[in-house]
Amino acid sequence: MKPLMILWLFFNFQVFNAAAQEPTVLTAAEKAEGWELLFDGESFRGLRKLAEGGWEIKDGMLLATPIPHGKQMDIITERQFGNFELTFEFALSENTNSGVKYLVTNNYKSQKGAYLGLEYQILDDINYRYPERGNLRSVASLYDLITADPAKTVSAFGQWNTAKITVNGNLITHWLNGDKVVEYDRSTSSFAALIRDSKYKDLQGFGKAKKGHLLFQNEGTPIAFRNIKIKEIKIE
Repeated sequence: MKPLMILWLFFNFQVFNAAAQEPTVLTAAEKAEGWELLFDGESFRGLRKLAEGGWEIKDGMLLATPIPHGKQMDIITERQFGNFELTFEFALSENTNSGVKYLVTNNYKSQKGAYLGLEYQILDDINYRYPERGNLRSVASLYDLITADPAKTVSAFGQWNTAKITVNGNLITHWLNGDKVVEYDRSTSSFAALIRDSKYKDLQGFGKAKKGHLLFQNEGTPIAFRNIKIKEIKIE
C-alpha cells in the first residue's frame, strides 16, 4: 500500500474516532440571525469541484481525497459573497497543507481561469515546512501576507478546530478557537506594501474584490471540514 494511502487511512481513523459527530444543522437562533449552511453534511449541493474527484462526504464531513496526478483539486461555492461572517471547523493531520480562500475570482489577466483570493491558511505547523516565508504561511495566517498571532491555540491531530473569517468592507479578521489572530484593513497603504512584497505582486488588483467565491483547498494532504456556515453582513 502506498505511503500516501496509509496516511489517509490513518487520518480518517483519527477523525472518525474523535469526538462524536455533531449534526450539520442550524439552531432556531442561528436561523433568526441570518445564518445559512454552505455544506449540508450530505451532498455537494451549493458547491462545485474545480476538477473531477478530490472530495468525498462521510459522517457529516467534507474530506479531501488522495490526488493521483499531483494537480490541485479544489472545491468552491457556487455563490459569491461580499460582506460576511464565515465559521467552519477543520481537523488537521500530520503534514496537512490546505486553506480556505475568500473573495475568490478568476479574472486575473496574468493567470487566466485560475481561482485566486485571500487565504486563511490551514497547516500542520509542527511538521510541514515551507522553504520560504514560513511564518507567513502558518495556520490561521493570511497566507503569504500576515502572520497569525503566535499565541494561537491549535487542537491536536484529528481533533476539531473552530475558525471564523469576517469581511466587513475593507476590515477583515481571522479567528481560531475563539481568539482573533489576524486583523487588517485592505484599503491601507501598508496592506498594498504587503502585496507588493508577496507572491501576488504581479496580480493587478489582488485582494480588492468586493465579492467572490469561497474555496476549500485539496493540495494532496488530508483535511476534514464540517459545520460550514455563513451570515451575510448588510452594510447600511
